[in-house]
Amino acid sequence: MSERLKVRFAYQRGWQVVDDSTILGTFEKKEGAFQFLVDRGARVWLEWSRTVIGGKAPPYDFAASFMQDKVGRILKTLHGTEAGTWFWSCYEGGANGRASTRDEAVFSVERAYTRRVVKADWR
Repeated sequence: MSERLKVRFAYQRGWQVVDDSTILGTFEKKEGAFQFLVDRGARVWLEWSRTVIGGKAPPYDFAASFMQDKVGRILKTLHGTEAGTWFWSCYEGGANGRASTRDEAVFSVERAYTRRVVKADWR
């Protein structure tokens, strides 16, 4: 799997790409930071939390956020012919699919969102 890096807003400095506590680059715009990730084959490290619907958190259902905006979701299929697989979706751009494991679903959402920010797959 690809390198997973944090992108953060650095007040008065723009956007930074960081690996643990090491700053790898500072960029004027968010798109510049995300292009840096795409160029090195990396993906953004999104924040993950339980999905809450009607005040309840269903099992095996997680939401991805970037800077407090919900950007994607993964959920495990519990019934039917695809039981045990994970459905994933990136809200912006509509990329979605199925994965065998939760880690593969997380990877897919983070990669899709990283590429969406810089319109890497637009023609």
